[in-house]
Amino acid sequence: MPPLPGFSDNDLRTRSDLVRATLALLRPLLPHFSPANGRIRLPVSSATHFDETAAQLEGFARPLWAVGALLHGCDSASDPELAESINEVVQPWIDGFVSGTDPEHPEYWGKINDTDQRMVEAEIVAFALLSAPDRVYAPLSPRCKQNVASWLRTLNGMEMPKNNWRWFRVFGNLALSKVCGVPWDDVRDEIDSDLALLDTFYRFDGWSADGPWQTPEQAQAESEQYEKTGRRDAVGIGRQADYYSGSFAIQFSQLLYSRFAADVDPGRAETYRQRARGFGVTFWKYFDAEGAAVPFGRSLTYRFACGGYFAALAFAQVPDMPSPLDSPGAVKGFLLRHLRWWARNSEDIFYPDGSLNIGWLYP
Repeated sequence: MPPLPGFSDNDLRTRSDLVRATLALLRPLLPHFSPANGRIRLPVSSATHFDETAAQLEGFARPLWAVGALLHGCDSASDPELAESINEVVQPWIDGFVSGTDPEHPEYWGKINDTDQRMVEAEIVAFALLSAPDRVYAPLSPRCKQNVASWLRTLNGMEMPKNNWRWFRVFGNLALSKVCGVPWDDVRDEIDSDLALLDTFYRFDGWSADGPWQTPEQAQAESEQYEKTGRRDAVGIGRQADYYSGSFAIQFSQLLYSRFAADVDPGRAETYRQRARGFGVTFWKYFDAEGAAVPFGRSLTYRFACGGYFAALAFAQVPDMPSPLDSPGAVKGFLLRHLRWWARNSEDIFYPDGSLNIGWLYP
């Protein structure tokens, strides 16, 4: 499993360095697109618990975090050759919006049902739309635009877990309003309902749990159920506070919301900025001087997503951050040191074709 050229050997100091690293991560996925670019199927088994169409949508959608970010800044790229590379690499994802949202196309992503994995991917689809509407949405035909809106609308009214998943519907509805032309009043009640639940997860000092916090009575019931069943999750309510509280989900999504929804929901946007300030007081301590993150909690295969809080903090342009995050340069330093640590320790994190494998420092 060789290191990945463009990422593993990258200094990761300048904007151009980051663009090249991102392109290096995206290029190995290009051979795995479906014929109409609506899905990506990697030639490995991941033993997912959801259907194959949703799994291939996951393959398509997860890289949209990078695609959306690249397109958001593409117009200001000072290197014409680099800008051309961006356009070439990301075009299949843009094309995939046409086939993936068309219910009559063989590569249709499928209607979103109750507690559906497609809900997870909807937030990332929405991020791409919100980040680069002129590149992703504007070129679509009227029929394709209607298909995109119709697919996102299927989020509404569906059963969802009471955890970070509620952010997926928030962003789906935000994209419907801000990009697809749906009146704000048509989605506001759904957004307010989900955000009201999400705000109940807040604990203290900027930290939120990923779901309702288990009471002492529920802890006792869990212990009793464990004695009977051998399962700690039988009660269904725990005390989840890990990277999902920060970089993977809640802080990350709150910061994006504070940027994208500042004009339509200024009060809540400021609340989330204030929570980011509180969170920043302690979260930087989870990273050492070389950029390595403390590995704890769920989904550590997300690897350098541990630094997502710093990226979202920069994107949201939150003022008055506490030391040592009290300048854009300081925030940039935490993010880049983390990425450089992964680049230096990347010899076992890629498959031979260059795509990321599943694991932490090794598969």
